[in-house]
Amino acid sequence: MSDRVSVSPMQMMSELSDNPRRFMAEVPRDFFGYKPKLYEALAVPSYVHGYSLAIEYMKKWFINKFGSTYFKYIYVNGSHVLDEWKHFNNYVIKREKPMLAIVPTVDYDYDRETIDSYLMDQKMMLKRSNYQQSFFKDYENMNFLYVHLRELKMDFNFKVRVNTRAQQQDLYQKMMLWFRVGATQKEFITADFHIPYNIMLNIARSVGFTVKNNMIYNLCGFLNYMNSHSDNVIMFKMRAINQKPEFFVRAQNLRAHITVTDKLQLDDGEREGKLESNYHVEMHTEFRFPIPFFYAFFCQEPLQYAIEVNEHQKGLKPVYTIEPYEILPENEQGWGQIAITCYMTDAGEKEIDMSPILRNGGNVQKVIEHSLESGISPARFLDLRMDR
Repeated sequence: MSDRVSVSPMQMMSELSDNPRRFMAEVPRDFFGYKPKLYEALAVPSYVHGYSLAIEYMKKWFINKFGSTYFKYIYVNGSHVLDEWKHFNNYVIKREKPMLAIVPTVDYDYDRETIDSYLMDQKMMLKRSNYQQSFFKDYENMNFLYVHLRELKMDFNFKVRVNTRAQQQDLYQKMMLWFRVGATQKEFITADFHIPYNIMLNIARSVGFTVKNNMIYNLCGFLNYMNSHSDNVIMFKMRAINQKPEFFVRAQNLRAHITVTDKLQLDDGEREGKLESNYHVEMHTEFRFPIPFFYAFFCQEPLQYAIEVNEHQKGLKPVYTIEPYEILPENEQGWGQIAITCYMTDAGEKEIDMSPILRNGGNVQKVIEHSLESGISPARFLDLRMDR
């Protein structure tokens, strides 16, 4: 049985400078004195992603109190002008009540009493970011990914329109109880935060995965590698804002603070001919929620894919015409819609080449080939439909 030998911090630091590999074998690499030389990069994620998460959460938070079928029409201020084509056609002349209007507003001056006020430049912020606090740590390949959060503050104005004063008064009493008007409340929620795609390309290349034309091959193997070194779940799924599959990290137990301190507001309705109608109940709500401010990426090799702030390429943007007909969200078997791909054809063209979707070496082709090798027909789970 060997005797225990006490070692002072100065002796440990001396051994680290003389023989770093021996020290790494004896002491965990998350020790405060372990500071390898790494390349650093700062990436600012999409701000609108956190903005959209806040709107979707508050929209569901409000609607769930009434039930999914209560409101006949829901309008969110700032939504795309053509969103209504998903739900209405040319024969809709007058919308039914009750209606709901949601007006979100961002408080850009909010900084949590200067806690989220950052007056440093990019290099100083990287120096203040500690790679040991990263949620993704790969000590073998020396790749680390850290995310810094800041709090988003938004004001929501919910306005409900009903037909009669009796409905307005009943709704007023219910909303006073359901939403705890005059008090504050908190929720611990789970959200998926978008990771800039160029960071994932650098990680994939550094650990030996094939990257061609900004695409990562063997995606399942790469996700397995990422999740084996991450404290949080990393996913690859469709991003709704651009209809492209991208990477997300799942953050749990995020503290969302909801304040409903202002009293509900009622009006006297609107006069339509000789009748009074369109009675409103308004509620003002304050919502605070943490969102990513920046990602700090640490690696042992120089970056191969530049990490830029903007997501869109410069140049002209194509403009397409939209036909006002509805694409069914389900097929005849009740399968839900997963993705939509748009094609442009010339006048008189009768055939469309669909092979780029099925034979481009992507995930769809791999799933089809694997199913055929296993004796399973892809028609059991895959259905393609063309609307023109």
